[in-house]
Amino acid sequence: MNNIWRNFIRPIFRGLYRNTQGLLGFLYDYRRFVLYSGWKENLYDSQIRNYNLAMAYHGLEKSLSYKKRNKKSGWSNARRVYERLKKAHETGHFGYHDIASSQVLSKFLTLPENIENKQSKEMLDFINDLGLVSDEDHGSINLSFEEITLGKLNKPEMFFLSRYSLREYSSNGKVDLRTVERVVRMAMKTPSVCNRQEWHVYHTDDRSIMDTTLSYQNGNKPFGNKIPNLFIVSVDLKAFFSGFEHYQHWIDGGLFSMSLIYALHSLGIASCPLNWSQTPKADKAIRKAIEIQDNHTIIMMIGFGYPDGKNKVCSSTRRPLEEVLTNLQNR
Repeated sequence: MNNIWRNFIRPIFRGLYRNTQGLLGFLYDYRRFVLYSGWKENLYDSQIRNYNLAMAYHGLEKSLSYKKRNKKSGWSNARRVYERLKKAHETGHFGYHDIASSQVLSKFLTLPENIENKQSKEMLDFINDLGLVSDEDHGSINLSFEEITLGKLNKPEMFFLSRYSLREYSSNGKVDLRTVERVVRMAMKTPSVCNRQEWHVYHTDDRSIMDTTLSYQNGNKPFGNKIPNLFIVSVDLKAFFSGFEHYQHWIDGGLFSMSLIYALHSLGIASCPLNWSQTPKADKAIRKAIEIQDNHTIIMMIGFGYPDGKNKVCSSTRRPLEEVLTNLQNR
């Protein structure tokens, strides 16, 4: 009887339990997508409009960035930007992407092949009346070979292979806020879908807040009380409009999280990524305990701090390259 239970009945119950948990998680994520994503495209909502504008003007940026661009391309995105800027004008509130999009649209409309177009004159008059000014250079820029390879490392393997997940940190102090801001600023160069930049980072070095937050995360119990600083990485669901983008926030959030970890490493700050593949119950509970916006999906947490004089880490070896890399060739 014990063998029947162990070999047949228990695996069936375990499989049913795991699949039920997966289904509940999928339904929870779907409910959050319905409630908080931008699928309704309410362009009077400043956040939704700005994410929507990022998609449109990034299309113009790409059109402007080609050495030999199709002179007839870009007009559909130009009209999208124009219509959304009119919505912004109606609200009287202009966000970052509103302002950036007006600069990119202006560059597009003043191209020699576009300047005399009747549409261009109408749109340019509107943009000039808005009077939006940006100190940044939007659209496209020219870079030399030396400029585009400026970040090349002399010993890249040394940088990548010297990063370990550290769970015990120096007692010399927390990472100061200025350095935290520097890390996030560097990580913001991470690519995102249509350049929407929909990440949001919650940071704390408050012990009570960290203890509360980490109590909902599995796997930190032996060292969580030793973490000096904590990131909670999230992504704004308002940035996503199409049903086929239902996984995109996990992709963009994962990319951004790795950038944060490498930005920390570049400054000699150690870190440990903390998984947030949690149950709906835990996700709801943490939102009641700390102030996480409803439309922000938690991707993961990252504990970080300065390494000690002597440190001990897991020797987590890597699989053979041939198990990871497949070179595709035409037969």
